[in-house]
Amino acid sequence: MSRVEEIVNLIEFVQPFPKVARRVMELLTDPEVEAKTLAEVIQYDQVITANVLKICNSPYYGLARKVSSLNEALVMIGHEPLKEIIVASSSAAYFKGEVGAGYALEQGELWRHSVAVGVLAKHLVGKIKEVEPGTAFTAGLLHDIGKRFLSSFVSDDFELIMAKVTQEKASFVEAEKDILGITHAELGGMILKRWDFPDEMQRAVQLHHDPEALAGEPLTALVALSNALVISAGIGVGADGLATRLKGEGLRRFGISQPHLDLAMVSLLEELEQAEELLRL
Repeated sequence: MSRVEEIVNLIEFVQPFPKVARRVMELLTDPEVEAKTLAEVIQYDQVITANVLKICNSPYYGLARKVSSLNEALVMIGHEPLKEIIVASSSAAYFKGEVGAGYALEQGELWRHSVAVGVLAKHLVGKIKEVEPGTAFTAGLLHDIGKRFLSSFVSDDFELIMAKVTQEKASFVEAEKDILGITHAELGGMILKRWDFPDEMQRAVQLHHDPEALAGEPLTALVALSNALVISAGIGVGADGLATRLKGEGLRRFGISQPHLDLAMVSLLEELEQAEELLRL
């Protein structure tokens, strides 16, 4: 069995994305869906239920009294924030522990970086009309899921990969492809396919390091741009981030001005701080 076959075969052992989360995300495509209908599905997932109530009762919502009813909490929160809570709650388990160690990421940094890319992608949607905010957040949050499963392979060949980066001036992703035969982005796209996420989202994850990503589909460009900007801000940057070539060329394509970017980055830092408290990043 080749190295690539060994890595790709890992996908068969990746735990399915929680069924409750998938069902609720399907229901939320209907803007008229009632909180009662959502609650009937969410109640069967203890983690999502607990996070919905915790976030609803957080200082962010500033409610005068404590909410203990899931149905009432769903009405208070609204559909878009609920999508983020569900995706983040369901994804967190995949990022627990030293899952980014192969990329020289400290514990929790891969998750922090992923949340930051999701949040920034959502804030930049106003400049990219073809992308829905919830889709932007989900694709951004999951863009590096391939690292979770490729990390141990990268760790085994870390010296070979870094030698290619330093001696041949390759990007980390180019070296990853050359040494392992597959990149974390390609593996991530395969994992999203196994989880039956939409094709558009699979491509956004698969191509987020592609040199042509910023000229590609809106969602792909948005995730690539958000990832580059979060890296430039130094959030969750490991060995691969220091050897990433992609910068902020997408700002011009989407007409994103420096004041708009500054505002988005401020919102990112504020929301990331809230997420760290609420989701215990």
